[in-house]
Amino acid sequence: MACNSCAKGFSLLRKEKGCPGCGFSYCSKCLDNKIFLPKINDTAKVCCKCKRLAEKPDELANAVQPPDAYFRRLGTMNVEQKGNQAANCDMDTTDQLIAGRLQKLKDSRTNTSVTTTDEHVKNRLRTIKGEMPSTSDEEIQARLAKLRGVPTETLCSKPVLLAPDTRTEQEQANDLLKQYMEQTNIESKYKNEFDDIMKDMELRMNKLKGSNSSSSKEHDLVKSTEDAESEDEEETVRKIVEKIKAEASLDDEDMPQSTNDELPFCEICNEDATMRCFGCKYLFCHRCFAEHKDDDDGCNRYEPYEAPKKS
Repeated sequence: MACNSCAKGFSLLRKEKGCPGCGFSYCSKCLDNKIFLPKINDTAKVCCKCKRLAEKPDELANAVQPPDAYFRRLGTMNVEQKGNQAANCDMDTTDQLIAGRLQKLKDSRTNTSVTTTDEHVKNRLRTIKGEMPSTSDEEIQARLAKLRGVPTETLCSKPVLLAPDTRTEQEQANDLLKQYMEQTNIESKYKNEFDDIMKDMELRMNKLKGSNSSSSKEHDLVKSTEDAESEDEEETVRKIVEKIKAEASLDDEDMPQSTNDELPFCEICNEDATMRCFGCKYLFCHRCFAEHKDDDDGCNRYEPYEAPKKS
């Protein structure tokens, strides 16, 4: 706050006082005019404005006018406006042109109503960005699949939501048993078909061997020499195996004889054995013997095997 006459701010040394005539704030130096006030029916210190009003006729005295500081402030504002106008006159021609353009832009914005519809905004964005490349969803999915290294069908296919299982425990158990029986039927059917194919192939191989043996003498001689060599190797292997078995039997004489006989099952799949290998003397079925067969280890020949009947 400041004094309405001298415009000096109030402080501890310059206290604020109110004029009893007009009610405005003044300092003690500005309230130095003593006059008689009818409203308080006594003399009091008033401002110079109230003193001048008291000296005038009663018609003008009743009208309350603002203090002198108000008029001084208006004077300073007029001076500033005049200074701005003078500064505008001193501006260069380029500055005046820029100022004129800015004023025109302001006037055009205020005069014209700007439409902010979606279509208007889209058109303005299209003009700014230009023509955008149009890519379909299929192309985007194909690019994503190529980046991830997965087939496109995995991205195109929607996730399938599994329905909740509403079956009872008994129904679930029956379905599992049915599935297990179907799998066993498929496996047994496959095994029977495979055994039939193997038997057919063995018969055809035996026929081919018989026809080839009667075709030429030279071939018979070569085959006989090869068979002799293979028989010699088989005899040596058989002698070594018999010797090892004899030593094992001597070691096992002191041990109690085992009550368990040889089990008539295949060594690999535990199915019923149908042949015994000459090389390793193990029992095999037709399918497992074809996988086990090896010419280097002497496991290329077999003998038929039948399970002993229980008495």
